[in-house]
Amino acid sequence: MSKPLVTVLCITYNHNRFIRACLESIVSQQCDFPFEIIIYDDASTDGTRDIILEFQEKYPELIRVILREENQWSKNPGVIDILYNNPQAKGNYLAFCEGDDFWIGQDKLQKQVAILEKHPECSMTCGAYVLIDDGKEKVVRQNKWFTNHPEDEQGRVFELEDLKNTFFIKTSTALVRNQPTLFDQLKKYEFCLDMHIFYLLLRAGKGYYIKEVLAGYNRHQAGVYSGSHQLEVLLAQYLILKDLYKKDGGEFLRKQYLKLALSVLNLKISGLMLRNKNIKQKFLQNRNPSVFEIVKDIKPVLQTKAEKQEFYKNLIPVQAKVLKQRIKHVFTKN
Repeated sequence: MSKPLVTVLCITYNHNRFIRACLESIVSQQCDFPFEIIIYDDASTDGTRDIILEFQEKYPELIRVILREENQWSKNPGVIDILYNNPQAKGNYLAFCEGDDFWIGQDKLQKQVAILEKHPECSMTCGAYVLIDDGKEKVVRQNKWFTNHPEDEQGRVFELEDLKNTFFIKTSTALVRNQPTLFDQLKKYEFCLDMHIFYLLLRAGKGYYIKEVLAGYNRHQAGVYSGSHQLEVLLAQYLILKDLYKKDGGEFLRKQYLKLALSVLNLKISGLMLRNKNIKQKFLQNRNPSVFEIVKDIKPVLQTKAEKQEFYKNLIPVQAKVLKQRIKHVFTKN
């Protein structure tokens, strides 16, 4: 096969219920350019590997497989992309589809490559997706923007600032420019997830958001995040943003980190945060900060009077706030 224009990266672990649909959606792409697929299996034990090898045998010119005998994610989230996947990618562009997701439309890659060819100022593109949860389907589409780029029939250009309220980039909808220097930067982070890749790309350039639904996202109990408690996801996001801010700084990260830190602080003070024994992800169990550690980290980040006031408000347990509101309601009613 000639040099691929796109490398598709597929990470999977115990996805036997989903992996066939995932791989079918990738190999069925109709493109006027060559592409390759790298499937990384992180030591699955449920038969996922058999399905992967079946597809490799059927499409030997298209699929390369990396099989691990010991799970790497539990040791260090992100090491998969840094050490195994990205250095192997030959394409000018990288696309992603996790083993429990799937693409919608046989022209997904064709359309996204065309968009990045048309918009050289953009380093990535992503789009809407279908959330599948307990058999129910919901289209998730971003409609709120903070920058003023014009919108056309396909979508619009966006910037890092547009992510300040919601991190709307779903990995399986993304296509990015393959920049080896970018992946070298990932090595400095304690965690190295897709969020880091998208942040670095948008810090240096722009993105293009496609209004069309591009992928399906299965929320299930075995998912890395979809199967985790919401508080566990919040803790992971807090640690990721803390790491990003400490390493990179910048006003965007400062505000995002402070917002999450205050939320985690209040939950801790209120006794509502998960204890280590209740945390599913092993890499989080020894990184669950104490109230003292969070306060120590937050104080240097506070810059305005309003932020300091918000900090002191979050030192009040949520139960006390609720009680205050109830007492106020009683006196107002009487």
